Amino acid sequence: MRFPFLASILLAPLLFAAPASAQFLVPFSTPDGRIACTQGMTGIGRPAAWQVQADPDGPSGWVLAETAADPTDSRLPFCINEQAVLRDLDATLRFKPVSGIRARVGGFMFRAQSANDYYVVRADALDNSVRLYRMEKGKRRQVGGKQVPVESGVWHSLRVIAMNDRFEVFLDGTSLFSATDRTLIQPGPMGAWSQADSLTLYGSLLVNPPAR
Repeated sequence: MRFPFLASILLAPLLFAAPASAQFLVPFSTPDGRIACTQGMTGIGRPAAWQVQADPDGPSGWVLAETAADPTDSRLPFCINEQAVLRDLDATLRFKPVSGIRARVGGFMFRAQSANDYYVVRADALDNSVRLYRMEKGKRRQVGGKQVPVESGVWHSLRVIAMNDRFEVFLDGTSLFSATDRTLIQPGPMGAWSQADSLTLYGSLLVNPPAR
């Protein structure tokens, strides 16, 4: 799966025609409860099964969830907004891990070039860790990480600041770690990311230009 970057790059200035300092929302759902992102998957297992569910904590009363419940560890479904194309960003994902035996992950992918080529930062409420991965040719390589409590059944904010080859990752307002990686410095789309049988609710993805 490759993303139609030419169309995305042409549309992105229209979608994000706002002052440089303005925050914008990357939508996962439409105001009437339909999916507003493109479903896909890295790895093997059941196809991605993203659904929009009514929830008063979500933007316009909706949240996004991946519902297939396939415990295959290398099954990595995503739902990506192909119009949200950036390289440098300050993005915050609001998510609530609910259940999952193999994993209980909330994740945010960015700079995506294809279904097998991107960065992803994810928090796991089962192993209590936050990690930044470089996905290359469908294989994960850890760029940075930290063990930290991630409570199930409550809303969290997962934030990443990406500038060129530098990354800083936060959970619930606390800086966890910084890292560098130069293998992918091209702009690309962003979206929600999950793993295995995680049932996680995704609320908002808010993006700012990073402070320079």
